[in-house]
Amino acid sequence: MPALESHRVRNVAVVGHRGTGKTSLVEAMLFQAGQVNRLGSVEQGSTVSDWDDDENRRQMSLSGTLEHLEWRERKINLLDTPGDAGFQSDTYASLRVVEGALVVLSGVMGVEVNTSRVWARAEEYELSRLVFVNMLDRERADFFRVLNAAREQLSDRCVAIHLPIGSEHELTGIVDLLHMCAYLDPSGAREEGPRSSRPTRS
Repeated sequence: MPALESHRVRNVAVVGHRGTGKTSLVEAMLFQAGQVNRLGSVEQGSTVSDWDDDENRRQMSLSGTLEHLEWRERKINLLDTPGDAGFQSDTYASLRVVEGALVVLSGVMGVEVNTSRVWARAEEYELSRLVFVNMLDRERADFFRVLNAAREQLSDRCVAIHLPIGSEHELTGIVDLLHMCAYLDPSGAREEGPRSSRPTRS
């Protein structure tokens, strides 16, 4: 892609509590955008973000990592940040240089202590925020419980724009409420086309 005007560049920090799947989410975004040709795994130590041997051994991010992808004629810079309380300095530093935060919540655990901390810091910096509920295919995952917790503990302005189809091991896709369509592809393969996936109109 040729050089882009500044208004086509987005800088986003991926933040949240430890173990919510931030690095795996960044890896999936890079894969879907075609930035990498294989989907890495935290457990196998093969993700782009966690390249350090100590990070691979602990299976957790110890410092912030900058990745980027190109999507719909935009360049998106992603700052994958640590979620452990002992390594929050990189997270807070990242929030000072971005225009928005992608806040990742566990579909099982919901809003955790470091989630609240980074949310408060993002609020202080007046950053735009998008909440992503991850791990909805896990046992005891409950999207609506997590959504209610986000409204009660983070902001009553949290509004769902996607809804899951099914739950736990029976999760089969999502409904996009903005475009009124469903995305049904549980295989995890890279999706083709100008949209993030081929929609099935509901």
